[in-house]
Amino acid sequence: MAFIGSIVGGFAAQQIGKYNAALYNQQAAYAKQQAVMREKVYENLDRPRLLKKQSSDYSNFFVSLLTSGVEFKGTAYEAALEFQVNQALDLSIADYNQKMENIDSVNQSILLAAKARGEIYKGRMTATTEYVKAGGSLLSGANQWVNQ
Repeated sequence: MAFIGSIVGGFAAQQIGKYNAALYNQQAAYAKQQAVMREKVYENLDRPRLLKKQSSDYSNFFVSLLTSGVEFKGTAYEAALEFQVNQALDLSIADYNQKMENIDSVNQSILLAAKARGEIYKGRMTATTEYVKAGGSLLSGANQWVNQ
C-alpha cells in the first residue's frame, strides 16, 4: 500500500511546483510592470521637473551675473557655460540612473520567471521519483505475492 502514498506524493509535488511557478510568474509580471511605471514617472514627472528647475536656476544665475555689473564676456561667459555644462551633466546622470534602475527591474522579472520554470521542473522531477518509487513498491509487492 506504500505505492498509494508515493502516487499521492508525486501528484502533490507537481501541484506544489505549479503553485510556486504561478507565484514567481506573478512576481515577475509585477517587477516588469514596476519598471514600466518607474520609467513613465521619470519621463513624465521627474525629468520635466528637473529641466524646469535647471532653467530657473540658470535664469537666476544669469540675472545675478548681469546685476553684478560684469560684462557678459570672458570669465562671466565661461562661468555661465560651466553652469550649463554642469546642468547637462546632472541631467545625463539622472537619465543614466533611471535606465539602470529600469534594467535592474527587468532583469529581476527575468530571474523570477526563470525561478518559475525551475519550480515546474522541480515538481516534475519529484513526481517522477515518487511514481518510480510507487512502481517499485507495486513490483516488489507483486513479487512477494507470486513467491508465496
